[in-house]
Amino acid sequence: MTHTHAAAVVGDRTLTEAEVEARVAALRRGPLAPRLPRPGTADARNLRRWVVQVMTYEAVVEAEAAALNLPSRPPFTMDGLRLVDALRMGGVTAAVLASLPVAPAVRARITADVAVPEPAVRDYYARNRDLHPGPFEAERPAVEHELHQAAADRHFTLWLERRHAESVTLMPGYEHPADPRHADATHRH
Repeated sequence: MTHTHAAAVVGDRTLTEAEVEARVAALRRGPLAPRLPRPGTADARNLRRWVVQVMTYEAVVEAEAAALNLPSRPPFTMDGLRLVDALRMGGVTAAVLASLPVAPAVRARITADVAVPEPAVRDYYARNRDLHPGPFEAERPAVEHELHQAAADRHFTLWLERRHAESVTLMPGYEHPADPRHADATHRH
């Protein structure tokens, strides 16, 4: 396989096979290397497909950051990505937020108008007294923050998936790992 060909096109940017192979090679040199599949196997090809997914989602976020005139290295980042947040958002969105410094700033812009209605805060508080045992007024800020984070995560994830579907073309051999059109499709959603 030559490394000058396109793996994917994101808007007007071409993601090359060389870029993908460099990212896979970096993973193979990293701390998780012993856990990665052996090169040349179906699982290794699916790892490469997964890496392309992450890279194309990153390119979508980078394009949005440029459109919003955000600095590529913003002065703030997320305060660590909790496992529960990563699971709620899904693997690719969580990976992009964890790996791309500008992603939290894009997320903040995309989710700026997300609000949690007061009835939802009261209802959640009433249903989760074991988690929030204090009086409503004392627990309200924590409940509202928790619900706002969840709503913002959903909003950002849906926005990112929609934008990805609109702007990304994956080349043959770089399809999503679960795409049934390739012989290595082993996992399903």
